[in-house]
Amino acid sequence: MNQAYLLLDGAQIDDLPSRLLELTGSTPYHMLYQHTAYSGLLAVSPLLVPVIPDSPLAQHFAATWRLTAGIWLESEADQAAVVQHLRSLIHARIEGDVSVFFRYYDPRITHLWLADLEPQQRDRLMGPVRLISLPQSLLPGGVIRQENPEQPIAQYAHRPWLFLPQERVEHLSGAKRQRLAQQLIEHCQQYVPERLQGLDSEAQQLWALDCQRSAERHGFSAVDHVMRWANVYAVLGDEFPDAASHAVYRQILDDKGALPEQRLNNLSAELRRQLFTTKELSA
Repeated sequence: MNQAYLLLDGAQIDDLPSRLLELTGSTPYHMLYQHTAYSGLLAVSPLLVPVIPDSPLAQHFAATWRLTAGIWLESEADQAAVVQHLRSLIHARIEGDVSVFFRYYDPRITHLWLADLEPQQRDRLMGPVRLISLPQSLLPGGVIRQENPEQPIAQYAHRPWLFLPQERVEHLSGAKRQRLAQQLIEHCQQYVPERLQGLDSEAQQLWALDCQRSAERHGFSAVDHVMRWANVYAVLGDEFPDAASHAVYRQILDDKGALPEQRLNNLSAELRRQLFTTKELSA
């Protein structure tokens, strides 16, 4: 019998263990960074939790997290085997024998990674996972099914077993960047239209890509985080946060004790404060 799970992104959901406690009570969960070289990052660890269809957790996932912050998966295997295999995928090797975090549990990456692979290759990567459910907006049909069960269970090692060839890395990052660039342009046209005024489509694309790179340099790669970064970036200009007048913003960004969401909240609050002060002085 299949057991359903949610694999949730702790980097995108603030205080995820507390949120789960509110939604599930004492249901046990597994932090995938635990017992790995990344155990110091448990506050942003991906987290696996059993889920019952139509439960409060399932409903909240569908309404709030499903598009950006996690995936629904099902397995007939022992829960320990599922955790073991999923933990082995938290990082990958790329060319040059470099290890990188692999956020395969972001649904926007999941479908780019798995959907167009040959069944034999995809089944091996899925291991004990029989089914992954994704939003229809990302994947027509909404489901990735394993065709050949009884796949080996991978084990976590400090040197990742998963290797992503360069063309796969480019496929994952290129498609994601293009889609996010268009979202940033549409977002800016709606909320800060003066920033893109007079720019042709190519210049708008370049601005959106520069905005993404700026966000990533400061530790913000999740789509909702980049969108919030764009609000400040669009108002303060392309030199943000390196301009001489941006010292207070740099102090906020240097606060490593704050989670990404809190740093973004603090940036937004400071921007509102400065805009309000400027408006009062000019009144």
